[in-house]
Amino acid sequence: MLCENLLICIGLAISLLMVFGNKKVRLSALLLNQFKVFKNAKTGRISSWDIICFIIFPIVLSLIITIEFNNMVSDILAGVLTTIFSFVFTILFGFVSILVGKLNSSNKIEKQVATETFVSIITTNILSLFSVIIAIAIIITKGRIVNMILSIFLYSFSFMILMLLMMISKRIFTIYNNISSKNM
Repeated sequence: MLCENLLICIGLAISLLMVFGNKKVRLSALLLNQFKVFKNAKTGRISSWDIICFIIFPIVLSLIITIEFNNMVSDILAGVLTTIFSFVFTILFGFVSILVGKLNSSNKIEKQVATETFVSIITTNILSLFSVIIAIAIIITKGRIVNMILSIFLYSFSFMILMLLMMISKRIFTIYNNISSKNM
């Protein structure tokens, strides 16, 4: 058990170094741009409510589910989530093609919405990839404490992905709706 937990910690440390230490895959710029998406258009400041809804509430919900209901992610649920997030990852790349034309729009607001939606799609893809990795770790790990910690991360990322997917869907709808109304 101790050896397994040590190996998991070493694996996690190596993974974090790979993701945040290598300039070619460093995600800090993406995360900063995602926070810019949470800016209030009128005030130009980051919306506390957006931070609460997109980050704090998902973490609180995951803590409640995991700790209060003693509901760790099972191997079966981890397998299902792995499949779902793989599909999410694939489908979101299709949305990128809708946005590419809008990134060069002369309409400032349309261009901003397309850029922010693009950032949110990429953030969702990254969270989906992390979720798949965490779900696989849950499947192969037998330690209860480690599984609880991984479950908290997986539930948090899942709720964050759901919130981002709703925002992306609304924005894609708005962009498409604007295109349709202009063509009529």
